[in-house]
Amino acid sequence: MTVTDVALPVRDFAGGTEMRGLVIPVSASTRPYFDGLEAGRLMLQCCLQCGRFRNPVAPVCPYCRASSFVWNAARARGSVVSWVRYTRSYLPQFESLVPYVVLTVELTERVRMFGRLAERDVEPRIGMDVEAIIERWADGGRTVAFVAATKGG
Repeated sequence: MTVTDVALPVRDFAGGTEMRGLVIPVSASTRPYFDGLEAGRLMLQCCLQCGRFRNPVAPVCPYCRASSFVWNAARARGSVVSWVRYTRSYLPQFESLVPYVVLTVELTERVRMFGRLAERDVEPRIGMDVEAIIERWADGGRTVAFVAATKGG
């Protein structure tokens, strides 16, 4: 089974209804990322010169400066390198979630991503293994969040 054979779990976002203005807009350069989320995949750019993945989307590789790349599905697993607990909401979309945790995760592809810890009963810790899920907002938008990794997953 290849990475592209595995679809990520999709859950309804537990907070506000509109993500408009919270994420980068869909454009020609970001469309494969957002189309991937719609299809249940975490798609990342992969440099054709050095083979490294990159995030966020960029026109050239930050490692070797090559401009050629392909979009590949990530394994969507990694470990926590940092986290913060928000005890007040700075945006109305997250008001009902307070307190909530945002993680910095290093994926197995050696790129870092930010995402909300989608489990309220899990205490985050540095080095904790996590896996990505896709959160579906009421307005149709999708974002990446994380949950504690299951054993053998």
